[in-house]
Amino acid sequence: MQETGTGVLTHESFEQLFHRYEQKLYRIAYSYLRDRDAARDVVHECFTSVWDHRANIETKVEAYLYQSVKNECLKYRRNRNLKKAVYEKILMKERCVMDYYTHTIESCNPDEVFSTEILEICRKQIEQMPELRRQIFMANKFEGMSYKEIADRNGITTRKVDYELQRAISSLRLSLKDYLTILAVFISIKH
Repeated sequence: MQETGTGVLTHESFEQLFHRYEQKLYRIAYSYLRDRDAARDVVHECFTSVWDHRANIETKVEAYLYQSVKNECLKYRRNRNLKKAVYEKILMKERCVMDYYTHTIESCNPDEVFSTEILEICRKQIEQMPELRRQIFMANKFEGMSYKEIADRNGITTRKVDYELQRAISSLRLSLKDYLTILAVFISIKH
């Protein structure tokens, strides 16, 4: 290897070489990359390469450094463009997935999605209610009877009608707790 003048690259001559060419090489790297940190990294990488390969370098160190900076800058730009292309592909795929999910949520009608399941759960829950509670619930919710009408028909007080209805609604609410949360989320997304 030929160093400018001496022939052998010692630690001292390497430091001198570094101080002599660092700024020039940095300006060249910056002109290629337009990124200060990347240009500084490229220059330091080139000096590291000179030191690591000092015994095998056949040309003048100055020429080796200039060529190394040029090559490292080109490699950096290729890698940056490749990373950018990969990143854009990932973003495009994420956008497609998000568009699909958004479309699915927008087109989803929670009434249709869960109505069969909810009705089945309600039917089973109503069948499991004690007879009086079931009769009171059905009379109020499906026949539209008032508390007084139900009380008169069954020979009980309106307070008992209220108590049985509260218990019926509470048991239904408990059996539908998972669906109520999901429905609330769908309704809030759609609005």
